[in-house]
Amino acid sequence: MPRSVKVTTSSDVFAAVPHLLQYVPEESFVLIIVGSDPARPNRTEMAARVSLQQFDQDPSALARLLTRPVMDRPVREVIGLVVCPALPGPGLPYRTYVLALAHEIRQLGFRVDEVSHVPDFSEGALWRSYVDMERSGHLPDPFSTPIAAATVAEGIVTARSRDALVGAFSPAAETDRARLEPHIISALAQSRADRDQSDAARDRLARADTAIAAASYGVLPTGDTELADLIATFSIEPFRSAAFSVDSTDLLHGVETLTTHLWRFAPEPCASHLAAVIALHAYLLGAGARASIAVDAGTVPLPLLGLLRHALATQVPHGGLRVAVSEGSAEARAHLITPKRPESPESVARPVSSGDSDDTFDRLEPDAP
Repeated sequence: MPRSVKVTTSSDVFAAVPHLLQYVPEESFVLIIVGSDPARPNRTEMAARVSLQQFDQDPSALARLLTRPVMDRPVREVIGLVVCPALPGPGLPYRTYVLALAHEIRQLGFRVDEVSHVPDFSEGALWRSYVDMERSGHLPDPFSTPIAAATVAEGIVTARSRDALVGAFSPAAETDRARLEPHIISALAQSRADRDQSDAARDRLARADTAIAAASYGVLPTGDTELADLIATFSIEPFRSAAFSVDSTDLLHGVETLTTHLWRFAPEPCASHLAAVIALHAYLLGAGARASIAVDAGTVPLPLLGLLRHALATQVPHGGLRVAVSEGSAEARAHLITPKRPESPESVARPVSSGDSDDTFDRLEPDAP
């Protein structure tokens, strides 16, 4: 989460879990990683979640899976939370397995002071400790805490379930997609041509910038021509990289909102290019759950999607990635809008190999007979 908020009680830590994940988990085990970096002491570095269905595997394997992203980072402690309905008696669900999992995490060198159970994330929900059966407490309303306010201030929406996040990736009606496809094919050809014309490239980027700014205020394109034009811009390099916007949180949200809207109308491979852009900007916003869902929506093996899968798996820090994206975007933009020198006859006549561009991924291919 981009903004720092101090929490002092276990109840506040547990109430923060939906905002750390960006959705309210159910039937889950959540591991909260608290760092010990002197520059950022006692900061929540990561929240990892697995389904309770994974409790059927060897606890040592699950412990390695959950802690792998932070094995080489300074960690002060980890806190576990089981989320599922309470048992009818005094016992806690999955107690034997949870204690075995906590033991395996300690064996990997991590300090585990607390693992607790909570039935849900309603106000007043009772949490109870697996470590000390006398330790318990009640949750505040998770959506009325300082962390909830900070999350809203950052423009991050905490969904009421993971299914609600996945619902954002619902394709538009098939009739709309079929109607748009010829426009998109034409726009892709024009986008490729614009790469070699600095004035046309500048105009294309200006249209994208205008749409991004409008999307940051919730205004999205609706016309077929505009939708196709923008889909083509985000589907062709170097326009795609040049349209990355990381200068402000508002613009990060603008790109994510716009490309999510465009994804609903885009055929493959354009949809996978858009999924990569969505995932990148969501990750830079600290919205790892949305980034993961967007990456899963990409079906074409694009290098950027592979990079993002690695970033999500290893929890690459957002700050350094944002700098790299900003520099790459500026370089791509400068290349596009700089007037091109006339090509020599030799370069015009040179055959283009399949390795000269990413058009293999950009081109819409007809279905095989």
